Amino acid sequence: MSEQPAGVVFDPETKVEASHYSIEHHEEALSSNKESQIFEEEIEPSVGHRLEKRIKRKLDLRLLPILSAIYTMALVDRTNLGGARIAGMDEATGLDVGNRASVTILVFYIGYIVFEIPSNMVLKKVGPAIWISALAAAWGLVTLGIGFSKNYQTVAVCRVLLGIFEAGMFPGCLYLMASWYQKFELQKRVAIFFMTGSFLSSFANILCLGLTRIANNPEKDGWKYIFIVQGAMTIAIAAIGWFAIVDFPDSEIRKVKFLSADEAEMIKLRLIRERGSSEGERVSWDTIRAVSLDWRVWSLSFVYMAGAAGVYGLLLFLPIVLRRGLGYSQTASYLLAAPPAAAAVIFTFVVSVLSDKYHVRGPFVLLEGSLAIIGLCMIGFLDSPTPRYIGSFFGSCGSNALIVTAASWQQNNIRGDAKRSVLAAFQVMSAGVGGIYSALVFRQQDSPNFVPGLVACCALVAWSMVLTVVTIPFLVHANRQADRGKRVIEGSRVFRYVW
Repeated sequence: MSEQPAGVVFDPETKVEASHYSIEHHEEALSSNKESQIFEEEIEPSVGHRLEKRIKRKLDLRLLPILSAIYTMALVDRTNLGGARIAGMDEATGLDVGNRASVTILVFYIGYIVFEIPSNMVLKKVGPAIWISALAAAWGLVTLGIGFSKNYQTVAVCRVLLGIFEAGMFPGCLYLMASWYQKFELQKRVAIFFMTGSFLSSFANILCLGLTRIANNPEKDGWKYIFIVQGAMTIAIAAIGWFAIVDFPDSEIRKVKFLSADEAEMIKLRLIRERGSSEGERVSWDTIRAVSLDWRVWSLSFVYMAGAAGVYGLLLFLPIVLRRGLGYSQTASYLLAAPPAAAAVIFTFVVSVLSDKYHVRGPFVLLEGSLAIIGLCMIGFLDSPTPRYIGSFFGSCGSNALIVTAASWQQNNIRGDAKRSVLAAFQVMSAGVGGIYSALVFRQQDSPNFVPGLVACCALVAWSMVLTVVTIPFLVHANRQADRGKRVIEGSRVFRYVW
C-alpha cells in the first residue's frame, strides 16, 4: 500500500481509515472498489493539507456569497411589513383594523410549512441553481406586486404566495451546504450564511427610510416603493444565482468548473472519509418516516423553533416598538433597528467558532437561550427607553445564535444524503411554526409594547433549554454504548452524536 496521508489511520483487519480532523474513530469498511481506490491514492501530506485549504476557500467563495444574498432578500421580503406599516401601509390597506396585521403575518407560514419537504424533493431532481433561483424570482415578483395592493385581502393573498415560494429556499441552501462541508466545518458556514442575511436584512430598515423618500408624502405613500424596489432587487439576484449556484457534490463533480481534477477527487475523499458511501440517496417516504419518528429531530427542532419565534418577533415588531412604544421618530426607528442585528452577527460567529472548536452544541444553546430571555425581558419590563433598547441587543444575539446552533446540531447528528434533505426541511418547518407562534402572540391589541408576546417568546426559549438539558445525556449515553460496541448509531460503527 502507498504512503498514508497525514492524520489517517488504517485498520489492517477492516481496511478502514479515519481522519483526525473529521472524526475520531475508524470509518466503516468501504462498499465499492472505486471508493477503495480513492483512499489508496498516494497523497503527499503537505500537498494534501494545502489542497484541502484551497478547496474550502473555493467552496466558501462560491457558495456563501450567493446563498447569503438570496437569503438576505428572502428575509427582507418576508419582514418588510414592519417598516412599511410605519410608512402608510396600515392606513392605505386597512391593516390596522382588528387583527388583520397578525393574520397577514400568519398566513405567510401556511405555505411556508406545507411546501418545505416537497421543495427539497424537487431540488434534488432539478438542481440547486435552477430551483433556488426560480423560487427567488417568483417571490420577488410577488413582493413587487404587494407594492401595488389596494386592500388588506390582496396583501394577505400575496403573503400566502410569498410563503409558498420562499418555502424551499432556506432548507435548500442548508441542504446544499451540509452536502459539501464536513461535520465540524459546517456551523461556521451556517453562521456566516444565516447571520449575513440577518445583518444585511436589518439594514433594510435604513433602505426603507431611503425608499420612502421617493414618495411625495413618505409617511403616507412611502410603503409602496419599499415593496416595488426590494422585489426588483430580489429578481436581479435570482438571475445571478442561476449562473453562480453549484450542484451537489454527488453529481458529475468533475464537470464543476470551479474545481480542478485534483480538487474534485479530494472533495470525494473528504466526503467518503466522513460519511462512507451514503451520498447520492433519493428521498423516499421511508426516509421521511424515519426522520419524523426520531425524537432527537423533534427535540432539536423545538430549539430551532424557539430561536425563530424570537427572531421573527424582533424583525417584525421592533420598528413598531421603537416608533410607537419608545417614542423615537420614524427616521430614528429605522436607523436603530440595525445595530442589534449587527451585534448578533458578531456574537453568533464567535459562538459558532467556539462550538466547532470544542465539538459541542448543547452548552452553547443554554448560553444563547439565557441571553435571549434576559434581552426579551428587558424590552418588556423596563421603563426607560435606553435599557429597553439595550435589551434588543441581548434578545437578538441570543435568538439568532439559537437558530444557527440548532441547525448545525441537527445536521451533525444525522447521516445520509436523503435524510439530511428531509431534516433540512423539518428544520425550516419548525421555523415556520415559530413564525406562526410569534404572529399569534404579538397581537395588535398589545401594541405598541407587545409585553404578552415577549413573555410568550421567553417561555418558548425556556422550554427549549429544558429539552436541551434532557437531550444531552441521551446523546452522551448513546456514544458510550457505541464505544463499547453495544450500539450502532445511524448505521455506522464509527458515527458518534455531537452533544
